[in-house]
Amino acid sequence: KATVSVLYCFFTTQTMRIPALLCCLLLSQADPIREKVNFDFSWRHHLGSASSDASQPDFNDSNWSVINAPHDMLIVQPFDPKADSRQAYIPRNVGWYRKHFKLPSDWKGSSVWMYIEGSFHETTIWLNGKKLGTHVAGYTSFSIRLDDVGALFGDTENVVAVYVDASSGTGWWYEGGGLMRHNYLIRAAPVHIETDGTWSWSQNIDVSRKTATVTTSITVENSGHSPVTAHAVVTIVDVDGKTVGTANGTDTSISNGESVELPNIDIMLSNISFWSVHNPTLYNVNVSIWVDDDNEIDTISYTTGIRAIRWDADKGLFVNDEHVKLRGFCDHSNFGGVGGAVPDRVNLYRAQMLRSVGGNSWRMAHNPPIPARLDFMDRLGMLAIDENRDYGGKATGTNETVSDELNDMKDLVKRDRSHPSVMIWSFCNEVGCNNESSAKAFREVAKTWDPTRSVTQNHLGSNLSSQYLDVQGFSHKSAEVFAQFHSSNPTKPLMATECCSCMSQRGVDEDTCQHPHDGGCTDPAKKLPDGVFYNNNIGQCTSYQVAYSDTPEYVTGTFVWSGFDYLGEARGWPQNTKCRGTIADVAGFYKETAYWLRSWWLSNISRSDAGRPVNPPSDTDWTVFIIDSWTAPLSGTTRNIHVYTNAPTVKLYLNGAEVGSTDVPFFGMAQFTNVTYKSGNLSAVAFSKGKAVGWTSKMTAGSAKKIVLSIDAPSKLTQTGEWLVADGEDTALVKATIVDESGNLVPGASENVTFSITSGNGMVWATHNGDPANLSPSHAAWTPAYMGLARAFVRSTADTATPLSHRKRMLQIDADESPSVFISEREGHQNTEIIVTASVDGIPDAHISIPVTSDLRYSAINIAANLLKRD
Repeated sequence: KATVSVLYCFFTTQTMRIPALLCCLLLSQADPIREKVNFDFSWRHHLGSASSDASQPDFNDSNWSVINAPHDMLIVQPFDPKADSRQAYIPRNVGWYRKHFKLPSDWKGSSVWMYIEGSFHETTIWLNGKKLGTHVAGYTSFSIRLDDVGALFGDTENVVAVYVDASSGTGWWYEGGGLMRHNYLIRAAPVHIETDGTWSWSQNIDVSRKTATVTTSITVENSGHSPVTAHAVVTIVDVDGKTVGTANGTDTSISNGESVELPNIDIMLSNISFWSVHNPTLYNVNVSIWVDDDNEIDTISYTTGIRAIRWDADKGLFVNDEHVKLRGFCDHSNFGGVGGAVPDRVNLYRAQMLRSVGGNSWRMAHNPPIPARLDFMDRLGMLAIDENRDYGGKATGTNETVSDELNDMKDLVKRDRSHPSVMIWSFCNEVGCNNESSAKAFREVAKTWDPTRSVTQNHLGSNLSSQYLDVQGFSHKSAEVFAQFHSSNPTKPLMATECCSCMSQRGVDEDTCQHPHDGGCTDPAKKLPDGVFYNNNIGQCTSYQVAYSDTPEYVTGTFVWSGFDYLGEARGWPQNTKCRGTIADVAGFYKETAYWLRSWWLSNISRSDAGRPVNPPSDTDWTVFIIDSWTAPLSGTTRNIHVYTNAPTVKLYLNGAEVGSTDVPFFGMAQFTNVTYKSGNLSAVAFSKGKAVGWTSKMTAGSAKKIVLSIDAPSKLTQTGEWLVADGEDTALVKATIVDESGNLVPGASENVTFSITSGNGMVWATHNGDPANLSPSHAAWTPAYMGLARAFVRSTADTATPLSHRKRMLQIDADESPSVFISEREGHQNTEIIVTASVDGIPDAHISIPVTSDLRYSAINIAANLLKRD
């Protein structure tokens, strides 16, 4: 028997994404077991073209920037009015990345590959000067084999060169460019589970008896020199760590150079805790590969959930035989300041913001998502529309053929099919959807790799594609269109996969901008800053458009476009951001419409409703929110005031005296016209059955006197954790609020805010303020406040948290002379808090401490996993 040692493994879902389970395993030194090593740190980067020799190992890159992935190489460029408005007036460009590294000598004889979660757009890779290939899809994950193409092991340095051509793209929104997602080095035995080669699904589900069969498919690759006979062992473990089922597979011969799908392994389970919106229970599936009967050579662990999903043409969606009305949002994968390189903690924050207004679902628009989004949704009980990017051979800005697009669909399905949150695959939403004959081919691909899920696409043109869809999607359609389709296709389920065309800007009162339009407000005598196009009151617009699909029982649900403002698809300089967000602006600050949504999609929904989020942030039975600021009118002596609430009656008080009372219609809001202005306290009190059930107030603010710093993530208030994890990746969202002497937000404050790190292992990665016309540099440490708020992204610059064996492996691999992250070589490293300072001319500095820990229990993924656990 070989000696046994303890070796650190990053165990993840079968897609080899972010860590979903961290564990130490007893491993045989004689038989290499899978290792996964963070490959995000210390990349050399050059934006723009470089010498063709940049692909060669001896190229001098010493004057290139040293960066960490995820990294959006385009977001650092200045805004340019001559650039494409659809790309946020940020020029498309090309760029290079180079990484110097060593491969451990004990990896020799293993299979080694680089796994890239996503690199936009067309990505070409060289190893030690040898071209390995080009990946032309910008959103799908892919792997590149290294050990069989000249990789050097031991003390000899390797150089991987990556050329990313983001000079073109297929999106009409800001897509970013570069290594925008996580990267890993994977080491496994020559006989190993293929990338995305195992997944589990449920069948024979009996919800009432709490029984089901979990079936696991495994594909094994033999990259060794000899044929082998192998079998798999599958073990299913519940949330408490108890083994609830295990089974051995059948011995199968695998020739060298061959990949073989092993016979499926079925495990009958009883007393199942089914996955649902209310109870998102996950099971760990451990898959191991054995050769010669007693030699375990590869192991993968991933999570899955057991649930029954049924679509009904008359009643909508049922999850585990319970009716769920979908109340969802669509969102791109970009965010102010960081562009397309959205950190994991920020994606948890975004998911929690959706849940805080009643959202139970999220559409991945319009492309395969950052994998972490689905990992969070699995754990938070959210349902996903997982969407393909290019379709029908119609997209411009890509060299992909129809065959390439079908392969992209396959890659998407194989990567994400074990996620219980994924309820349906979407082929397309706009570009290409009118090429309806493509639906048949895309359906065949989806059903080949996942026969368990339904498929959909947006309805464009005729009904030709409908015959190949299990659920018909619609984008921005009226109630009459839904009714007509349902009447003509009574057995076809349908849903509003995209809804609502309502523009708004945080903090811009309707009194200020009564006549919003693309290009700017047209109100006479209103001197508004360039870039103010819309007001903040879109309750009525949102109300009647959401009602089209929320009201009819036969419409499965609504996906509002969008949850967040997003970079690109701008409507005119200097606006570089689309103002369609209904929950938050592009920096993640709540917009006023969030409170309309919270009123009717959360507070007004029964807690017994199977689609209502459980324990979301800011949960309340009664919402009441004054939309407008209480500042002097620009002209005249009166103001119009609006209140979002689900209460039937609202009374308005000014300095304690009642100035109005009104009833609130269903899906509506309270409106008070011609309220005489007087500085002080404006309060709204909500009543139900004669009793006060909630209140809120707005104060007239004085001049800017102070800065108040707070942390939006990690934060107990937003349910995103309490600690920043020192792993070199984790990112905090710091909010600066400019207030008067009494602590009231100054609504029009626009002072420049400079952020700095006073102490601790952190950096100001990016800044933003939520202003759709913000032209300040995204990666500067300063930004002007917008409507009194400014945002800083603070990223950890030290890894003291991942297990010591993993840190030692990273140090062994990294060969850059200027490492970008401090990696501790000892156990029990004591972290100090990160102190952030905000400075504004003429105002005292403000400081805040970000708590830092090495305890991975506080990582974003583990916070999400533990939020909804039941005792």
